[in-house]
Amino acid sequence: MSKHRTSITRVLLLVILLPLMSLVYAQEGTWRLNLKDADIRAFVTQVADITGYSFVVDPRVKGKVTVLSSAPMTKDEIYDLFLAVLQVHGFTAIPGEEVIKVVQQVDAKQAAESLGRFTTIPSEQLITRVIQVDNANALELVPILRPLVAKYGHLAGVAGANALIISDHLANIQRMEQIVRDLDRPAKYEVEVLQLQEAWVGDMVVLLQELAPAELGSGGGADASRKYSVTADERSNRLILRGDQPFRDKMRSLIRKLDQPSATGGSTQVIRLNNADAKTLAEILKGVMGELAKEAPGASSGSQGRGGTGSGFSVFADEGLNALVVRGEPSMMQEAELIVAQLDVRRAQVLIEAAIVEISDELGKDLGVQFLLGNEGSGSTPVAGTNFNNVGRSVTEILGAITGGGTVAPATGGLTVGAGERHRDGTSWGVLLQSLSSSAAANLLSTPSIITLDNQESEIIVGQNVPFRTGETTNTSAGLSNPFTTIERRDIGLTLKVTPTISADRLVRMVVEQTTESVADSIEDASDIVTNKREIKTTVLADDGETIVLGGLIRDDYLVNKSKVPLLGDIPYLGRLFSSESTRRVKRNLLVFLRPTIMLDKGDAVAITNSKLDGLWDVNLGIRDKLGLPTDTQTPDVDTLFRPETSGAIK
Repeated sequence: MSKHRTSITRVLLLVILLPLMSLVYAQEGTWRLNLKDADIRAFVTQVADITGYSFVVDPRVKGKVTVLSSAPMTKDEIYDLFLAVLQVHGFTAIPGEEVIKVVQQVDAKQAAESLGRFTTIPSEQLITRVIQVDNANALELVPILRPLVAKYGHLAGVAGANALIISDHLANIQRMEQIVRDLDRPAKYEVEVLQLQEAWVGDMVVLLQELAPAELGSGGGADASRKYSVTADERSNRLILRGDQPFRDKMRSLIRKLDQPSATGGSTQVIRLNNADAKTLAEILKGVMGELAKEAPGASSGSQGRGGTGSGFSVFADEGLNALVVRGEPSMMQEAELIVAQLDVRRAQVLIEAAIVEISDELGKDLGVQFLLGNEGSGSTPVAGTNFNNVGRSVTEILGAITGGGTVAPATGGLTVGAGERHRDGTSWGVLLQSLSSSAAANLLSTPSIITLDNQESEIIVGQNVPFRTGETTNTSAGLSNPFTTIERRDIGLTLKVTPTISADRLVRMVVEQTTESVADSIEDASDIVTNKREIKTTVLADDGETIVLGGLIRDDYLVNKSKVPLLGDIPYLGRLFSSESTRRVKRNLLVFLRPTIMLDKGDAVAITNSKLDGLWDVNLGIRDKLGLPTDTQTPDVDTLFRPETSGAIK
């Protein structure tokens, strides 16, 4: 019973305070919204509480919103703010008869809106409206107005009704309606196109602006806010007039008087080039303009003068100024300027980096026994002995040194043991044992690099200039008093010749000639210097920054040279005393790698220059550190290399 009385008391109290609460609400009637990184769904809930509208939220509507309100706003202003916040985050609200749907903007134009709930349509409300066009062509207005419509909006022209259908926010549609009213002028403002026969449209527009400043002003050109305009169509050498009948009649009369043949038979212009080569571009223009002249009506097959095309058009190259001197009719001049503008562009550069790696290993083993037995009574010739010249020193060398009183150094690379005895009766004997071993290993790495223009051959040579004997005369009996020797100098070393071509998809085609040549060790049978040469000629494709292998050589030579005394040298074990054996094994592995890097602008060139300087500075720091010299870890600027006061920055 007590609980029942308490409930009745609460209801009576609510009934008494309800009018007072409504009165307070009516008196205030404004709200302030201040949210920071609030969930957008919570924002929708708060707006629903304030406006009393029911919302259905698309599951894809997610995100955080920030709203700052310094002044109190009414319910309608709150809803307009709500639409603006949704638009900023890529969403919108589509009002229906019962609820308002919050969806993505891209899906809004497929949904129908019901605006009956609003006394005044919010300015940020997405709506669809038909704009009637009375004088102009609605289809011609579509490409003009389309950039002004939001991406999620819609703009289309209806040819039968001569009207425009636009889906966008109310504020933007109102702006579009004003633009359409300005463009939709009476029929007397028409557009007329005039084809010029002799004059060039660019010069003609300038003259008309000076002759009719009241109508065209000093700025010229087409302007939607101006009733009259003259526009140049340089592609077809035509003028586009826009205005009423008197204006067009006046312009037409002036144009007819000005569009006359030139008194000098053409115009002359000097075109300064920024990147292209004047001589090369002049040849291109001669060929192209000559073909255009053949296609032109009334073209004659007259002879062509120097620099000309035989069609009233001529071009000359000033290589000193890198400029073109062009003379011809306006239409031909215009065509030439278009060609020059498209060809006179900055050419890309390519950094070609090569790595030539050669690894070699040589191993040799020699073992031989030689002996002799002689008698002084028989002269210097031994009575018996073995002589092998494939291992170390031969017996002949030693015997000659003994009889001549000289000395012979032992063979290098191993052990040489000799023994002998001379008897009183003149008999002498000697034994020579030689065991030699040699090995050599080399790891050669060359990394030449070169920068060249696109489609331009480049070459780098690193090596020596070596003299080669080509002829000699030493016989004075033939009447020659001064014997002579003729030589020819040749570059010996590393040569890299590359011609890169860059495609539109940054693929580099390279024609490569790579040669590695060095002077070999002396060969007994050779009459002059002997060189080792490895050469690659190929054409390859590589992406920007890709490293590819051009080719290589793997060589393994194994040589065995054995000398022995017949029969005695075949005796097991004992036969080693009557034989000598020499083995040689040479392994070589040569590989050539190539990497192109495209440099399209100045920034790429600067980055590569700094990278090379950093590498040079690292080498400098390593040398100074080994020598115990003080080092500065900060890399100098590349400009310091060209200033005398700082030229010693890298030492």
